[in-house]
Amino acid sequence: MHHMWESLCERLGGMIAMAIRHIKLLSAFHLCAFVLAFQVCEVMAMGYNSSEPHHLKKLSERLLQPLEIQSEFVLMRVCGRTGAYELLDKRSGVIWFSNPFDARLGEAVVLVNGNEKRVALNKFSSHVIDEKVIKLRYLAEAGEPSIEVSFALNGSRVDVSCDVEWAKVRFIRLLDNALFVGDADKGSLIVPVRLGMLIPGDSGKEFEHSFPTFSYEGCHMEMFGALKFGSAVLVTWHNPYVTLRLRSIVGEMKLKPYKQLLLPSLELSSGAKGFSIHLLGKGDYTSIARAYREVAKGKGWLVTWREKLKENPERSKLFGAVNFKLWTCLARRMDEESKKEEWVRVNWTFEQAAKIAEHLKNDLGMERVLFILGGWIHRGYDNQHPDILPAAPECGGNEALADCAKRVKGLGYLFCLHDNYQDMYRDAPSWDESYIMKHRDGSLVRGGRWLGGRAYITCSKKALELAMRPQNLPAVKKLFDPNAYFIDTTFAAGLYECFDKAHPLTRLDDMFWKQELCRYARNLFGIFGSECGREWGIPVSDFFEGLSGVSGTYYHDANLLNKLGATVMPIFEMVYRDCIQVYGKYGYDIFNSAEYVLHHILIARPLNYHSIPSGLYWHERKPEMLIDAKPSVVSVKRVDQSTFNITYEWDIKRPIEDAWRVFVHFTDASGNIKFQNDHDPTPPTTDWKPPKVVIGPLSVRIPEGVAGTFEIRMGLFKPPQGERARLRGVDDGQRRCIVGRLHISATEVKFEPIEREIKGDPALFTRAENGWAEGMHLLDRFMKNTYEILSPLNEITSQMLMSSYSFLTPDGKVRKSTFGDGQVSVIVNMGSQAYEYNSNRFGKVILPPYGFTVEAQTFVAFHAKSFNGLNYEDAPLFTLQSLDGKPLEQSNLVRIYHGFGEPTLRWRGKIVEVKREQILRLR
Repeated sequence: MHHMWESLCERLGGMIAMAIRHIKLLSAFHLCAFVLAFQVCEVMAMGYNSSEPHHLKKLSERLLQPLEIQSEFVLMRVCGRTGAYELLDKRSGVIWFSNPFDARLGEAVVLVNGNEKRVALNKFSSHVIDEKVIKLRYLAEAGEPSIEVSFALNGSRVDVSCDVEWAKVRFIRLLDNALFVGDADKGSLIVPVRLGMLIPGDSGKEFEHSFPTFSYEGCHMEMFGALKFGSAVLVTWHNPYVTLRLRSIVGEMKLKPYKQLLLPSLELSSGAKGFSIHLLGKGDYTSIARAYREVAKGKGWLVTWREKLKENPERSKLFGAVNFKLWTCLARRMDEESKKEEWVRVNWTFEQAAKIAEHLKNDLGMERVLFILGGWIHRGYDNQHPDILPAAPECGGNEALADCAKRVKGLGYLFCLHDNYQDMYRDAPSWDESYIMKHRDGSLVRGGRWLGGRAYITCSKKALELAMRPQNLPAVKKLFDPNAYFIDTTFAAGLYECFDKAHPLTRLDDMFWKQELCRYARNLFGIFGSECGREWGIPVSDFFEGLSGVSGTYYHDANLLNKLGATVMPIFEMVYRDCIQVYGKYGYDIFNSAEYVLHHILIARPLNYHSIPSGLYWHERKPEMLIDAKPSVVSVKRVDQSTFNITYEWDIKRPIEDAWRVFVHFTDASGNIKFQNDHDPTPPTTDWKPPKVVIGPLSVRIPEGVAGTFEIRMGLFKPPQGERARLRGVDDGQRRCIVGRLHISATEVKFEPIEREIKGDPALFTRAENGWAEGMHLLDRFMKNTYEILSPLNEITSQMLMSSYSFLTPDGKVRKSTFGDGQVSVIVNMGSQAYEYNSNRFGKVILPPYGFTVEAQTFVAFHAKSFNGLNYEDAPLFTLQSLDGKPLEQSNLVRIYHGFGEPTLRWRGKIVEVKREQILRLR
C-alpha cells in the first residue's frame, strides 16, 4: 500500500507541476487547495493515518479573505487581518507556511513609556499595490510605535521589509517560526556555521539555539536554507543586526502527523530592513548554494581567484600549501593586570624556525607551505600589543628574524608573521584608553584573558591607525619583508559596537574598518589572512584559518552537532570555494586525527599543522610508536563475596620491544577509578608474540561496600613516570581501552562486553611501515602522508567549486564529494564497516574504516582493501600523480608515493612494488 501511494504521488506531482505552469485560469484558492491535497497525499504515502493530514489543511483555512500576489513562479496568500501567510512554489508544487501555532505575522519588543513590551504582530490594516506588493500596517495601541511591513514579489523571490521607529523598537521578528520543516515532510535546514551544517527534521533532538550574523559560531554567511518534499527555499539578508533563532520541538502535537518540527525565526534590530525568501523549485542543498552564489555576487563579496591572481600572481602559492605554524616562538605569561610575569618560555629561536622550514623542504619534500610564525613580537605571543618591535630578543632579535625570513622565502615558501590589532594590554607602551572601544555607559570593552593578561578591545578605526604607524606594519615590511601576513581575530570575534563619542561605531562601521585594515595589510605584503573567516572578508583576504575545523574537530563547541542532531554540510565550499584558501586552526592529537583528515580529504583542503614540539623536534625526541596490541577480557568468575578471578587476552599483531606493566582500572561511567588490578604480565611484554597472549586468571579483591556497574579500562604503562602506550581498541581519550562492564552485586559478578562502534585506527596517518617515512618522527610521518594526499588534491581543485556532497549509506558515514564538472571525486568511509563500490576506472573498491579514494585525471590516492584488481590484507596508502600533465592512464611519467601497508599495486596491467617512492617512465 505504501509503495502504491508513492507511485500515485509521483504521478500526481508531475501533473500538478504541469498544471501550475500551464493552467492560467485556475484561481489562486483552488490552486492552493489542489497543491495542499497533493502534500496530504505525500504525507499519507509515508504511512500516516489518513485522518491526520487534515490538520495541515487548517493552516490554509485560517487565511480569511486573503490578499494575493503571484508571478510565474510564486503564489503568496496573506491574511490581511493577522498577517499569517503561505507561499506556493509553483515549480515544485510545495506550500511553505508561516507560524503553524499562531495566526500572526510575528512579534516585536517595543518601548512604551520607557518600558519594554512584547507585542504580537497579529492585527493589521492592509492593501495590495500593483498586484505585486502587499502592505500591512500594524494597528498599534496607545504609546506603541508604528510598524509597517511589505511583501514584494520579484519573480521567484519575495522581499520582506519593514518601516519601523527603531528608537522605540528593541527587535522585530518578521520570520516567526515560519518556513518550518519536520519529520513528516522529510525536511531539513541548512545553516552556514563555519563550513555549514545540515539539521534534519527527524533527529529526535529538542533544542533552542541562536545563530547571530557573523558571530563566532553563528551564521558565517547571511543566509539559511530549508528543504522539504524535494523542494528548496533560500532565505537571505544583508545586515549584521539579524539573528537566526532555531527551535526544535519533539513529541505529540496538534499539527499532525508531525512528531518533530524545526522552527526558524529571524530577529531584526538596530535598523535592519528585512530579508528575502527565494523559492527555488525542486532542489537540494546544491540548489541553495547556487542561488546564494548569485546573491553573494550581487553583494560584491564573490571575488574569485581569477580576479585575485590578476592583482598578485604570487597568491597561487596558496594552492596546495599546508598551514604550518610555530605557535608560539616566545611564550610569556603575565598576570590578569599585565603587571607581573608568571613564567616565560622560548619554544623556538628564529634560527631554529629556519632550520625547521629547511627540514620540511629538504627532508620531507614538502614543496608548498604557508610557514607562519607566532610569538615573534617583542614580548612574545599576545603580549603588549600593538607594540610589536623589535622582534623578540630571546629568539634572536631583528637580525635573526630577517635571516629566517630570507631563508624560508628562499625555499619557495610563503613566510607569514602572526600579528593582532584587536587586543591591547595595559603594560603596552602605547596603552591609551582613547584607543579602546566603550560600552554605552562609557566603560572599556574587555577582551579575553590571554598570555599577556587581560586584553581590551581596540576600536577597529583606531586599530588601522595603529597598524599604519611607522613602527608597526611599515617597519615590519622594511625589516623582514614577509610575503604573507596574518592579523588575528579580525574575522573571528564578531562585529562590535563602540559608544566612544570620539569614534562611535555600528557593526557595519566595524566591518568597514576591519576590511580597511585587511586591505592595508594585503596591499603591503601581497597575501593576507585571518582567523576563522566570514564572507565579508573574502574580497580583502586570501586565506581563512579556522573555517574547516577547530582543534581537530568540526566546531569550537565540540557538542554542537550532537546538540542539534546535525551533520557537516559544507555549503561554503559550494559558494565560495574558488575565492579563498581555507584551513583549520589550533593544535590537535595526531593519534586521534583520522576523521579530521578524512574531512579535509572530502573537502579537498590542506591541513593545519599547529601542534609542533619545541626545538628541532626530529632530533631531540624519540618517535612515539603505536603498540599494535588490543586487550580484552576472556572470563570473569566469582570466588567469594569479596573476590573474583579474571582472565585477560591480548590480540598481538607485532612483537613488542619494550617492557611494560599492565594497568586495569575498574571505573564509573565517567572514568573515575574505583579499584584496580595493575600487574606485571606473565610472560613479560618483551616475550609477547602474535597472534594472542592470555594472562591469568588473576585474583581481584572487591573493596568493601563496592557494588554496581563498573567499566573496565586497560592499558600499558611504564613506572615510575607512568607513561602510557598507545594501543588499538576503543580509547577513552586517556590511553585506556574500554573492554567491557562488570556488574557486581551481593550474589554475583558478571562481565558484559561493551558493544561500541569500533572504527579503524584513529592514528592511521601516523603509520609508515614499509612506507616513505618509516623510521621518522611520528609528526613527520603524519605530515608527509597527509601532505601527499591533500596538497596535490587542493592544488587541482582550488579554482573549482564543490559541485556535490552526498551520503552514500543510510547512517551518513560514507560520503562522496565532487568538484568542478565532476572532474574530481572523493569517497571516504567514516563508518565502522567496510564499504564496497564499483569504480568506472578501477573496478571493485573496498574501503576499510577510514578508507578513502580520490580520483582525478592527473591524480589518484587511496587507502583501500581492494583497488584496481588487487586485494590487500594490510590496506596500503598510495598516491599516483601524472608529472607530464597528461591523464594518468596516458602519462609517460607517473610518480607513485607509498605511505604504509602492502607495497604493491596494479598499474596498466602490471604489478608494481613501491616501498617509498618511484617514478614510472612509461612508453
